[in-house]
Amino acid sequence: MINNNNDKIDTITKFLEDLQKLGKQLSITRDEQKVVLEQMMSLKEDSRTKTEDYIQLDNRSKDLQAILDKYSPIFNERMKWIKDINAKHAKKK
Repeated sequence: MINNNNDKIDTITKFLEDLQKLGKQLSITRDEQKVVLEQMMSLKEDSRTKTEDYIQLDNRSKDLQAILDKYSPIFNERMKWIKDINAKHAKKK
């Protein structure tokens, strides 16, 4: 019984650690996306949208957006689980 509880605690701890890591990675990705978009805007203002630099930035921006589109809903769903659990426990008290 004690071993089973320890396994559950370890699983929950790993879940929370992984969720925290995912949140940090998404934040870094969002920040990078902002920088890439700012660089693209700068090139666009200089009418340099046909340059290799712009094309590379555009591809990077699309890659970053794909990552955000894929993992943000997962992160948000799991954060909702935690909020729901916390709300449930708050009601019990």
